[in-house]
Amino acid sequence: MVDLLGAWSLLSCTNIRGEDAATAYGDPPAGQIQYTADGRMSAFLMDPAWVERGNQLADGFTEFFSYGGTWKRDGDSITHHVMFSSHPQRVGSSFVRNIHVIDDDTMELATNPEVSRSGRVYVTRLRWKRVKAGA
Repeated sequence: MVDLLGAWSLLSCTNIRGEDAATAYGDPPAGQIQYTADGRMSAFLMDPAWVERGNQLADGFTEFFSYGGTWKRDGDSITHHVMFSSHPQRVGSSFVRNIHVIDDDTMELATNPEVSRSGRVYVTRLRWKRVKAGA
């Protein structure tokens, strides 16, 4: 079981919709997720091109999204309890992610599969690399 404590940099974010897959937050994306020993967490996802364009407003599902709160791990699953968010409607909700260990310094967090009204299965996979001390 990989230790989650510390900071992780976003390597990729892939939205899978049925048979189609698309990157989100740029290719490569920018982002960071942090887990503290006292059960706090924060996450930031950003498309670097959004910064270059200089737009004040960002599309929260493709350009910028942030949230923070608390976390609890249960085996290969982690729940983020959202207390703060760039999307106000997310405050008070919980995000459940499935942890897939790639190696000691790389992991993937995946959403639980959801089925749309059209019957397509939706999954988002976020790959993270541990930030080394002093980096």
